[in-house]
Amino acid sequence: MMNHAARRSTLSLALTNEKPSAVSISNVDVRFGSGSGVVQALSDISVDIAQGALITMIGPSGCGKSTLLRAVADLVPLSGGDITVLGKTPEEARRRRTFSFVFQDATLLPWRSAIDNVRLPLEVGGGSHHQDDAQALLELVGLKGRENALPGELSGGMRQRVSIARALITRPEILLMDEPFGALDEITRDKLNEELLRIWKETGTTIMFVTHSIPEAVFLGQQVLVMSAHPGRVKELVTVDLPFPRHLAVRDTMEFVNISARLRRLLEEC
Repeated sequence: MMNHAARRSTLSLALTNEKPSAVSISNVDVRFGSGSGVVQALSDISVDIAQGALITMIGPSGCGKSTLLRAVADLVPLSGGDITVLGKTPEEARRRRTFSFVFQDATLLPWRSAIDNVRLPLEVGGGSHHQDDAQALLELVGLKGRENALPGELSGGMRQRVSIARALITRPEILLMDEPFGALDEITRDKLNEELLRIWKETGTTIMFVTHSIPEAVFLGQQVLVMSAHPGRVKELVTVDLPFPRHLAVRDTMEFVNISARLRRLLEEC
């Protein structure tokens, strides 16, 4: 059996490809509750993620995927171990706006137009010198001409595009995405998967992307981090050896099918 130190070394090498780390997670534990009611959500998680990487994360429900993402975002306290985000603590990184978070629900303010929702982080935390970016970002996510539309006038996919533009307005170096397309229909989800890859290539942002969908994980990821549950641990890191740029037709290739089948077997073992 591979010991923890050897496993961490292997994961680090595979994830970073000799690039400096954007996120370094070392022996992280997260527990909730107290006394006899303690629940171990994460146990001994160690992963390094390179700057500019796009990493997808899958695992059974309750395995701690979202908890790990929230720990990186300083939304969940650690019970043990360390996390650094571009060399800073998660708290320091949050204050510096090093990362942005995209949730499954777009959570737009219904009385504000699309462009005003995108500008909201600047109004809350300052950064007026980025105000002109809102128009460009809406164009980047394919919403040119819908700048003044209210959320109620937009489809679910369009609202998520606004959410992504809003996350990018502070020019984050890291984008944390927690099942952002999970509530969308399959066709819209496919379109947004392609859009996300385009945005990733254009911005160079590091992305950690949680999903329950094996095809989505394979289509988007350079690597897929598979987690097991009770408590949440890293089960395996699977490299997706498919070339970029990727288009939906890649899902019909034998390489895609084989990687998807391998991931399914790993999940069945969890």
